[in-house]
Amino acid sequence: MNPMRTPEDFPYITNIHVNDCYTYQNFDILLNDDKPFSHLVLTGRNGSGKSTILSSLDSHLFRYYSSTGPSEHIHQLEGLTKANPKTPNISRWKAEIQQIKNIAIGFNNEPSLLNSKYITYSFLKSSRQSKPEKVTTVTQEIEFLEQLNQENSSEFFVKQFKQYLVNKKVNQAFDILDNNKEKIAETERFFQLITNSLQRILEDSALELVFMKENFDFEIQLSSGQRITFDHLSDGFSALVSILMDLFMRVDIIRKEVKDFSYNPCGIVLIDEPETHLHLKLQYEVMPLLTSLFPNIQFVVATHSPAVVSSLQKATIFDLTTKTTESERVVGSSFSELMVSHFGLENEYSNIADDIFEQINHIVKTEANPQKRKERLQEALTENEAYLSPAMQLELESMILEIQ
Repeated sequence: MNPMRTPEDFPYITNIHVNDCYTYQNFDILLNDDKPFSHLVLTGRNGSGKSTILSSLDSHLFRYYSSTGPSEHIHQLEGLTKANPKTPNISRWKAEIQQIKNIAIGFNNEPSLLNSKYITYSFLKSSRQSKPEKVTTVTQEIEFLEQLNQENSSEFFVKQFKQYLVNKKVNQAFDILDNNKEKIAETERFFQLITNSLQRILEDSALELVFMKENFDFEIQLSSGQRITFDHLSDGFSALVSILMDLFMRVDIIRKEVKDFSYNPCGIVLIDEPETHLHLKLQYEVMPLLTSLFPNIQFVVATHSPAVVSSLQKATIFDLTTKTTESERVVGSSFSELMVSHFGLENEYSNIADDIFEQINHIVKTEANPQKRKERLQEALTENEAYLSPAMQLELESMILEIQ
């Protein structure tokens, strides 16, 4: 049987029934009928259940990925609970059973097909580690292969990505000695893909990734001449690089296993708050970057960011607070529109701006003398001039003209 899945026969998520996410119970999330799949973006206020749903999805999907499925796993845990009523593991087993029972997932193909080491699956939590560990030697690649279908393996991959890169560079040296042109070219393509991604993230088209063979490390050389290591990236860049490296490694391992480096593995990846530590521009770019690099992966993300919500095409946007699905028009919406229409703010202005509007309204309501009212309104505008954007100043001036 061919281990390589195509998007047409891979079991992507099509719907989720939420029995309980603590805050809300008994509702459905129906994904858009995009072909071959729709991404899913979960939004909602703090405490609305976004992370709970992702954790329950992970409990389900990981059981399909690593064993016989969630139902069989529940059966096994219930058997253990019954046979060992006094074990200290009872509370953990019961919590795991409940987490799986929190949701039910619908797929467009047989979910047992998820039980394969040739698909990409990862759950990147909001508290994910983003700094790689120091490398002191070369290791066996079997360590990485064995981690592919281990629980919480993302933590391992993120910590060890520098080790993986060192292993690749050392093995490339042996390939050069053996004149293995095919493997040399494959490794070059792998590092070029990483370099291209770093160039895009750091907005430096001349950036180069330099291997420091003396100390088993890498430096990112910028066009300015400055050199930085992965350890010294800002929290934002480091958080994004950690997501990319986790997926780059998984895809590379799968390609080697199937002996086809043109293969784009299918898969499902869960990310809690992909915008963590990122400034606004990168928040807007993170999901388009991931979907372009990994076109056959269905991303399920939980976010507070209007930039993430408005950046992702072929996606279902589901608001847990209102339990409604947003239309595709949100992709073309401005951030200010989304802050009002989707994230629950009363208007697109800051609290300071709201206070200024309140001050203007107070003057209008309490000052009966037209001349004094005009003077006080002008004073209020002058006093707050430093805090007024052009759009807000225009709106306030129009408002005052109408009053006069």
